[in-house]
Amino acid sequence: MTKPTTIRIPEDLLGEIEQYVHEAKLDRSVYLREILKKGFSIDKQERVLLKYDGGELSQMEACRALKWNPWQFVEELRIRNLHLNVSLEDFLNSSGLPGK
Repeated sequence: MTKPTTIRIPEDLLGEIEQYVHEAKLDRSVYLREILKKGFSIDKQERVLLKYDGGELSQMEACRALKWNPWQFVEELRIRNLHLNVSLEDFLNSSGLPGK
């Protein structure tokens, strides 16, 4: 269910949006909802990955927050030139190898 809200948009941006939806024969409200959803998703990814990079979230917590599988998470880290927050101690503690 959608809920109405009001936002203020700079005139030049609104003009570009109007021109695009007219040329593409789209409904402006539908287009704005979709672009807002897409932008929020990108922002959420950035916020969650920043928390992960800062050590505030584990890999699994970040995966759950973003609804990504671990492989997708690792691929996104690679694309963004980020690294796994895994130390040698973490690896040894989880591997069951002697030397803990």
